[in-house]
Amino acid sequence: MIKIKYNSNTGQILGNYPPNINYPSITIDKEGKTITDQSGIFPYIEITKEQHQEGMGKNMVVVNGNYQEYVKTSAELLQEAKNNKIAEIKKAKDKALYLPVKYNGNYFHTSEKANINILGVIGIMEDLNLPTYPWISSSGQAINLTLTDFKQLRQLIGSARGSSYSKEADRTLAVMTAKDLKEVNDIKW
Repeated sequence: MIKIKYNSNTGQILGNYPPNINYPSITIDKEGKTITDQSGIFPYIEITKEQHQEGMGKNMVVVNGNYQEYVKTSAELLQEAKNNKIAEIKKAKDKALYLPVKYNGNYFHTSEKANINILGVIGIMEDLNLPTYPWISSSGQAINLTLTDFKQLRQLIGSARGSSYSKEADRTLAVMTAKDLKEVNDIKW
């Protein structure tokens, strides 16, 4: 039989002691069913080699003297679902931040870099009093835009990006305040 040392409060397995090994730094009390080592005194149970093999690679615990696989609580399952949903929302937001916007029949990139570059072009156009400036659409076509076009495009991109961040915040708050798995699962991007 293999002795399984565990935390009596949590059921967490703290070690296993096959009978064929000499343990000079521990004391095993067979009557009190405890193992004493440098970290304290802990209870133990005995299991078969088969039980030990079955538990390998699994999160095993001791509950009411039984060696069993750990079963997550409903609170843990809910938190896990919330964490997964928040990651899903972030991924959807990241994707939405790069969806092109349509302006005057053409699609344009909406990345933060594109937005910064548009600000630069606006400054150049204002400084040099340029009537138009070429800008590359999402399809790779150079399109001449006016200063007004650039300002409207910047506003459109800012609105799209702001909407994505706002939607992420709203959905994340909904996930964090959800009371059960159904509520979490019902939240969509």
